[in-house]
Amino acid sequence: MLKKLILSLCFILALSACKEENKTQAQAKPVIKIGANLHLTGQLAHTGAGAKNALQMAFEKWQKKDTKYRYELIFEDDMMKTQQAAVNTQKLINIDGVRAVLSLFGIVDRVIDDIANQNKVISVSCSYGKSEVPEYGVNTGAQNEEIYGAVVRQLKKENVKTVVLEGSQSAVSFAILDYFAAHLPQDGIKVLANEKHNLDVRDFRTSIQKTEVLKPDYYLIFGVEPMNSIFTKQYREITGKNNLASLGNFPEIADSLWPNLEGLWSASLIGGTSEFSQQYETRFHDRVHGCSANLYDALNMLMMAFENAPVKEGKDIPENIDVVQYMRHIGTYNGAFGMIEMGINGIGHPSVDIVKLQNGKWVKIGE
Repeated sequence: MLKKLILSLCFILALSACKEENKTQAQAKPVIKIGANLHLTGQLAHTGAGAKNALQMAFEKWQKKDTKYRYELIFEDDMMKTQQAAVNTQKLINIDGVRAVLSLFGIVDRVIDDIANQNKVISVSCSYGKSEVPEYGVNTGAQNEEIYGAVVRQLKKENVKTVVLEGSQSAVSFAILDYFAAHLPQDGIKVLANEKHNLDVRDFRTSIQKTEVLKPDYYLIFGVEPMNSIFTKQYREITGKNNLASLGNFPEIADSLWPNLEGLWSASLIGGTSEFSQQYETRFHDRVHGCSANLYDALNMLMMAFENAPVKEGKDIPENIDVVQYMRHIGTYNGAFGMIEMGINGIGHPSVDIVKLQNGKWVKIGE
């Protein structure tokens, strides 16, 4: 009995010593800090929370691996405000010492790109219609070409000949709406107006009455929330018509406002494989939100790049520029979003579907 007790104690001590050794080895690894600037409060807090959940899922997966480096993930709330995003980014870089900053949507990502690039820090965004990034930038959001291709096919199915474009005074609205304004006439669809409203506007009735005189076949919307939900509600109340579609925003709107969108269609930029969606929904009891899957893949690609990028002589961690170059040369990445084709210019190209809200659920048109 005493012999068994001694053997058990020896085993416990050995196991404890092994755990301490592993802990010491992990702590001895070079540390790489990664920041994330997300909308954790404000109109798109649900989307920011979704991105945070997805990033934590990806990060936890890497923590279970025997990595070359020890990683830390730091979150900041940009409140969907450009100025706050700038303050957060300066803090992440100059105080926390991050090597990369992840960001969400074109409302804030350009200023983050600029600050990060000036400091030779990696900036990884999920921003729609963003076709250019600086030297240290990467973007995994859907691009104008994919969004446009999906939307124009649906417009032609419905024999649409004239449209009005509606959005906000923001970089992301300019990028996408101006692209549509330039390309739709080439496909035989006339753009009657391309309106962009100030971010603080909450009453669109006068604008609606003005554009209704033009008698457009359709309104295409891509603004900063709450512009999308308010404009849609007011338009349907005034006209009683359903000739509205979104270039990607409708599925991003808070679920509680979906009754106002019933029967309308939109480009779907959310993505997410059935496996990822099931894992996410089981864990968080929520649906996958816009850019959640994109940022899950982005963090995976970023950490894979740090683990595999070359390390220069005399250094213990890869240079940021080498990490960016590794990400830009991944090629076709099959991840949580699905297929994303990474370009050597730092721009990812995920696929885009058209979905329609039917009985409270977004379903692919044709299914």
